[in-house]
Amino acid sequence: MCVSGQPCQPDEFKCLTGECVSEKYVCDFSKDCSDGSDERNCSHSETCDFEDGFCDLQTQDPNKSWIRGTCLTDPGPLIDHTGHPSGHYLFLHSKTGETVFAEISSPSFLPSESCMVTFYYHMGQVTGGLQVLVKAQPSGERRQIWIQSRLTSMPPSKTWLRTSVTFKESQEFQVIIHGMMSSSNNPKEVIAFDDLSFSPGCVSAREGMYVSSTSRSQFHCGGGIHVDAKQVCDFTLDCPRGEDEATCPAQCDFEGDACGWHESEPGDGFDWVRSSPQIISTDQQYKAPPRDHSTNTSTGHFLLVLMNSSSLAQRALLRSPMFQHAGPDCKMTFWHYNAGMSVGAAYMYLQIDGMDNLTVLWHTLYHQGNLWQPVTVQLGRQTRPFWILVSKLSLGVYDGISALDDITFHNCSLPAPMDKCPDPDYFHCVRSRACVDRLKLCDLVDDCGDGTDEENCSSELMCSFEDGLCSWTQNNEDIFDWTWNQGPTPTPNTGPYKDHTWSSVSGHYLYIESSAPQQFKDTAVLISRPFNPTLSKGEVPWTTCVFRFHYHMLGQYIFRLAVYIRNYNSGRGQMLWIRNGDQGDLWHRKTLYINSARPFQILVEGTVGDDFTGDIAIDDLSFLGCEPYEGVLPSLEASTTTPAVTNPTLPPHSCLLGQFVCGTYGECVSHNKVCDFRWDCSDGSDEKGCVMERCHFEGGNLCGWNLDSPKPPVQLHAFQWLIGQGETIYHGEENHRPVNDHTLGTAEGWYIYADSSNGGYGHVSDLITPLITATGPQCTMEFWYYMSGFTVGTLQVFIKSGNVTHKVWSETGNQGRRWMLGKIFIGIRQNIQVILRSKRGVSYMGDVVVDDVEFIDCAPPVISGFPCTKSEFACANGLCIPDGNLCDFIDHCGDGSDENHYICKGFHAHCNFEFDLCAWHQLESDNSDWLIKAGRTHTMETGPATDHTLRNSSGHYLYRENFFSKSSGDMARISSPVFSQSSRECKMVFYLHMTGEGAGTLSVYMITKSSLSLLLNLTGNQGNYWMRQEVPLFSKEHFQVMFEGKMGGNGRGDISIDDINFSPGCLFTHDHKTNLPDPSPTDFCPLGLLQCDNGDCYKQEQLCDFIDNCGDNSDEKNCGTSCSFEDGRCGWKSSLADNFDLMLGTGSAQSIRPPYDHTLLNENGHFVYLAATPVGLKGDKAHMRSFLYKESSAICKLTFWYYISHKATGVIRLFLKTENELKELWMEQRMMHEWRRAEVPLRNLRNFELIFEVVRARDVSGGAALDDLQFINCARSGTHPGSCPEATDFVCNNGNCIVSSLVCDNKPDCTDGSDELVCSGLAGACNFSMPEDHWEAECQLVQDQDDDFDWQLGHGREHQGAGPSTDHSPDGTGSYLYVNSALQREGDVARIITQQEFPASSGVCHLRFWFHMYGYKQMGTLKVYTVGSNGIPLLMWAASGDYGKGWRYSNVVLSNPHPFRVSFQAEVGGNEWNETDIAIDDLSFTRECVIGAPVTPVPSTCDSEQFQCVYLLECLPQSWHCDGDVDCVDGSDEEDCGSLVPGTVPPQAVCEDTQYHCAKNICIPALLRCDSVPDCPNSEDENECPAVQCEIGELVCEVAASCIPHSKRCDQTVDCPAFNLDESSCYECPTGYCLNNGMCIVGIHGPVCICKSMWTGNRCHVLQNPTNPTSSIVIADAGPVIAYTVVSIVMILILAVVTGTVIFFFIQRKRTAKDSRLISNDEMDHYATECRGQFSDVGPRESAAFKSRWSKFPKLSISVYPWKDEPEFPAKLSFSNPLYKEPKCSEA
Repeated sequence: MCVSGQPCQPDEFKCLTGECVSEKYVCDFSKDCSDGSDERNCSHSETCDFEDGFCDLQTQDPNKSWIRGTCLTDPGPLIDHTGHPSGHYLFLHSKTGETVFAEISSPSFLPSESCMVTFYYHMGQVTGGLQVLVKAQPSGERRQIWIQSRLTSMPPSKTWLRTSVTFKESQEFQVIIHGMMSSSNNPKEVIAFDDLSFSPGCVSAREGMYVSSTSRSQFHCGGGIHVDAKQVCDFTLDCPRGEDEATCPAQCDFEGDACGWHESEPGDGFDWVRSSPQIISTDQQYKAPPRDHSTNTSTGHFLLVLMNSSSLAQRALLRSPMFQHAGPDCKMTFWHYNAGMSVGAAYMYLQIDGMDNLTVLWHTLYHQGNLWQPVTVQLGRQTRPFWILVSKLSLGVYDGISALDDITFHNCSLPAPMDKCPDPDYFHCVRSRACVDRLKLCDLVDDCGDGTDEENCSSELMCSFEDGLCSWTQNNEDIFDWTWNQGPTPTPNTGPYKDHTWSSVSGHYLYIESSAPQQFKDTAVLISRPFNPTLSKGEVPWTTCVFRFHYHMLGQYIFRLAVYIRNYNSGRGQMLWIRNGDQGDLWHRKTLYINSARPFQILVEGTVGDDFTGDIAIDDLSFLGCEPYEGVLPSLEASTTTPAVTNPTLPPHSCLLGQFVCGTYGECVSHNKVCDFRWDCSDGSDEKGCVMERCHFEGGNLCGWNLDSPKPPVQLHAFQWLIGQGETIYHGEENHRPVNDHTLGTAEGWYIYADSSNGGYGHVSDLITPLITATGPQCTMEFWYYMSGFTVGTLQVFIKSGNVTHKVWSETGNQGRRWMLGKIFIGIRQNIQVILRSKRGVSYMGDVVVDDVEFIDCAPPVISGFPCTKSEFACANGLCIPDGNLCDFIDHCGDGSDENHYICKGFHAHCNFEFDLCAWHQLESDNSDWLIKAGRTHTMETGPATDHTLRNSSGHYLYRENFFSKSSGDMARISSPVFSQSSRECKMVFYLHMTGEGAGTLSVYMITKSSLSLLLNLTGNQGNYWMRQEVPLFSKEHFQVMFEGKMGGNGRGDISIDDINFSPGCLFTHDHKTNLPDPSPTDFCPLGLLQCDNGDCYKQEQLCDFIDNCGDNSDEKNCGTSCSFEDGRCGWKSSLADNFDLMLGTGSAQSIRPPYDHTLLNENGHFVYLAATPVGLKGDKAHMRSFLYKESSAICKLTFWYYISHKATGVIRLFLKTENELKELWMEQRMMHEWRRAEVPLRNLRNFELIFEVVRARDVSGGAALDDLQFINCARSGTHPGSCPEATDFVCNNGNCIVSSLVCDNKPDCTDGSDELVCSGLAGACNFSMPEDHWEAECQLVQDQDDDFDWQLGHGREHQGAGPSTDHSPDGTGSYLYVNSALQREGDVARIITQQEFPASSGVCHLRFWFHMYGYKQMGTLKVYTVGSNGIPLLMWAASGDYGKGWRYSNVVLSNPHPFRVSFQAEVGGNEWNETDIAIDDLSFTRECVIGAPVTPVPSTCDSEQFQCVYLLECLPQSWHCDGDVDCVDGSDEEDCGSLVPGTVPPQAVCEDTQYHCAKNICIPALLRCDSVPDCPNSEDENECPAVQCEIGELVCEVAASCIPHSKRCDQTVDCPAFNLDESSCYECPTGYCLNNGMCIVGIHGPVCICKSMWTGNRCHVLQNPTNPTSSIVIADAGPVIAYTVVSIVMILILAVVTGTVIFFFIQRKRTAKDSRLISNDEMDHYATECRGQFSDVGPRESAAFKSRWSKFPKLSISVYPWKDEPEFPAKLSFSNPLYKEPKCSEA
């Protein structure tokens, strides 16, 4: 109130007293002015105090009447609002407790900008509510403007409460007061109201009839402006100030009011209310969002569901204002808040006037998070009035927050009328006068608002699916059909709620049902009727034909919708449009322009996604401007006429057969140069059709890679490689493959991927290259891969050669969301294919993806014809390679000459870890060891798939595995031998594989006595490939290199090292002492002697010679000698390359091992055995080897006892290993229940080792046992002089044998000195005892002109304290050659070279000389090189440091692939006085150096009438041969006593059924019979064989002169009765089976050879014919050639006549199909067991008995492990035991 006399505000009433009161208090039945003047002049206002009745208020429903009552007689308040006990009011009362309603309406009022209704109300202790509604006319639409639920309690002092509600309304209206009461504890409690009044702004319609002539079909805008009532709430502002949309705004944030949204069913205690966090009661605040969405404050408003009471029947139903209609693009957006554990669901409906069914627009279920969520709802074209309803059920348990805010309608108005359309492309609607795009004509949607855009349309060109498919048909070539549907699809969360035509539940549409029985990528195709061409002959469109359709793609696993055009009556045709993935809960419109010069049809294809939430819908398909075609489209069937065969036209050429003709100019290229990554044709045509060198897959180009598995045609749902882009990813696949490719880093970039949505667990798909004819030495394949997903499978890379593949790279499991680099070293290979294999994981979650595949440096090298430079190695084949590639375990030359054993002798500490650590040793300062491993490490898929040396799973490498480590930081260390401080240009190269999340750290250190220097440090995952590391080494002290591997954090990762190599500049110290602390001093023997345990001394050459030279046998005890194992292993050593060792154990009747030993025959005796262990797998091998024995006698033999029972199953083999070969001497695997004796003759051998191998035959099981090894008569003795171990040996006069390289080396090696008696004429021999100016000429040596100083001739001591005092001659009076270092600087070099050039040789030429190096540790170095005519000199020998005062002997093997000379190089050391003279004397070369080959002396022979014993030189009467009595000491007179008729088959009586008996009582596998390879000593296994030419893999059967197909081998049916050869060796590779370095593997049809390049045949024994050269051939004399040709033709014809019929018959039995590819066995780690194709059987087989009793053995090529090539056994344990954490396992 204001003080009297002051002016009142415009919205205030001035009392007569001068006071001011608010206008809202005027005429409200309360005297607010002190004089009551505010209540005096109220005739202009509508009021009612109910004292005289109901005034003008009306009750529409008699069942819902308010009761007029008085305080004196009726229940309710004791007084009315004015305080009179007799006053009247209206009340609502429930006598029975049932729910009752009451409703009363005011008179009609005109539209108002500000109408206020005021009344007083009373609410007793009841359940119910009071609501004020506004009812618009004539629509009858209601909206709530006020609501009050039951109060907790009425204030005691206020029986009546006052309320005022101000509102505006754009139409005529009535005010309705609605009451609801459901129950009351007190029958006297009521709901009542009194003293109702309306403000002057509420103008009665009766009053308006006199001031306005507007009809009820008009809306009054104000200011005398009226619009049609149908324009009210039509989303268009028709009134000047928008009054027609004021009560139904298109946008509402609920800050001012509820915008016409109201609770439709109030009074049940569960209602929608407009509220705010700030005003809601304290006890209800937890039921509201803490902030609104519009303002993001606690003062903002929203609509909220409040529950004031609990009942199962409660429903909160929010109703929007009524809207007249909506345009085709109408959408509604809003924000909702649905949070709480019992918040329940909310549904939004569309209610259309005149329709009973509600259409679901949206729903939400349960707790959605404590935040506002956005929603978009598509309303579409609505032609009738409609409401939006939001329903929420309580069910009595509602507890949560459910709110709405910021409701907005978008694009809901119809187009405005226009006098003229702006463009001819628009259609002018006839009645609405709106303009719409002509492309919207006849599209089944009323865009004009008056329907004129859909008039005069052809029903043949459009279909809304309301009455079926119209002219569209289902395709009978697809998997399933489109489904006709009305309303929602059956599957939740996918498909539309309504159609597009009517945008309601009553409309129809088509959809694909993605639930069962449909599967991923099943298709449904809809086909249109045919249409006429749209293009003229000049391809100019003569009409615009467009195809319009609407599509709906909602669901997590939506896959693809595509549209095709076809010109034939079958097939898909050409794709016009495609869409992938979830597109939201909306109908989308698409318009396609059709251009076709021929009649066509349109196909709509829907493809099922990877789960049932993948429904796709289409509706309103229409054509515009397209003319129907009345004919039938032509068929794709082939023509009945056979087209003429046209051979490709080649340019004129003179190429020979077998040559490739280049495309443009007709050049001739050898076929072995096609597809070798080099353009040999000038136009590159020889590389067309080959795999591309670099492939980025852009544009969908596979670059020559072909799908090999599954084979086309690929079945639907098959797991296969696909090519795709990130932009094709559908919703739900984002985490399965990358959005961006690797090449471009964009979604438009391409890659290949194996789609795991198809197929099943373990299914594989292969991409394969065409045949690559040749690759170069540095050939490497690089690629980038992406493997992300919870169940992503495996990516593998294989190399296929012929019929065999082997795995070279593998990665398994989730690698994270990143591209990773993969590398594979291929090297020199011929005729290979590369396979990319993907193996599917257990589910669809994760695809294997590959991009950017490159073949780097893969072109084969070209021999330039120029000499090699001084920095290159000259290969034997003339190729030049960098000197850094020499002796690095990689064949860069292609002929192996750069990796020749003798060439690489100058490379120290050269180690590939195939059997042991070489010169490296484990350190004691760590807490774990580096181990040697073949194949994968124990940690799942973290180690390398292959080693680096052999590049297959049988090769070994050094590894440090975290799987067995106990804690993070555990370390393992190995150190090298000691290198000399004189090392120059020294570097170490090695290959590292370091992968896995927890790979840890690799450190490389240099150790000297004074320091520890870090050279290299790598931590963490370095990539899944072998990487080359190079470390330079330099030190002024002697040094060692140490590798230290530390465990990572999570234990998943490994560090692997292979192929360590030191450059020739790295020199050993001659004493090989380590830099570890010096051992405690002991008594030593004189220089050059070794000490016995009893204190005696013996010579080095007496060690391990089978003779007890010490008297206590200590010189033999650690040699791997005779042993009962009762006191240990007797020197037999285990191999570090094994995961298991042969254990020393005792008998046990309860375990798998033997029950007793053989020595003591009880449980206390000892033997060695392969222990059973839970982690032992079939195929595990354990080895033990002897020391290197010097020499054995001609009658030496080894006996031992072995045990193989049904429990202790396994295979036992005995191998003989020499420097140049390794061969099997004995093998047994038959099970027996007792100890058995074996006797193996060894004969004359030199420098050999014996190796026992025991193989586990079953998982977990043991692998047999050995005991009581005994060497018999192995010591050489003068009693039995005779044959020497080698044919080239020198026989001393006393009958002893020495190596030929020791003859005439100025040192007697025969005890009688006979090796030094005849020594004249040796090439290059020189003792330097000659005049000083003659030594160069006489010794044929020349000073090098490029060195720093010269060698000199010396006599006696030339310098004090340095150099020799005498020469090496016995009397010391001669001369020697030396370098005078007194005047030189450290590092100066003096060099002499032989004038004589020796022929190329390897390992046969020996240089012998004596050298003197005495003085200081910094003595410098002496080196011997072989120097070819070009290329780098090759280091053969080196010495550095102080060797003492005497002359030292050296015997050096000289090798070079080219003719060479020999160089002696002396380098000055670092002594400050330069007293480091180096001298040499008594040079000589063996006779082999001159001829470049071994020299074999003529052995002594017996008379022609005598028999000569084979192994000892004994002569017996011929009659004693084969007389049944052993007369030769070596027993050889009775060894060869079978049929001696040349060319015949010996008697077959001794050997087993599947063996062949050779003439010397030797049994060989029958498989070797008639295979064109002599295996018997006298080749009798090839006698009397039929002349049959069989295919590779087939066997020659002599019975019918036929070929046994590969598929009939080892099928347990004898097809060739002669020796049963088709059932022979079914489980083993015979010794020496594969020749020429071929590899043997065992399949289900027996052994198969994998041949090296240029070799073929069953046993790699046939050299492939080289292709003809491109140059012309010059024949000097054609006569002999013609003669030989004629003879050959005659012979061929004769042979054909004899065998033609047989060959013709049996050739029909060849296999009908040969699959050239090879599919791997998924469980095999060894590559060779993955063979299929020509030998489709290659796989695992169980072992069977096989016995070989050979006394003569063919030489075997040395394979590194396990000394013969065999398949790994495939069996895997189904469990792993975590207790076994060390790879060397003991018995369980």
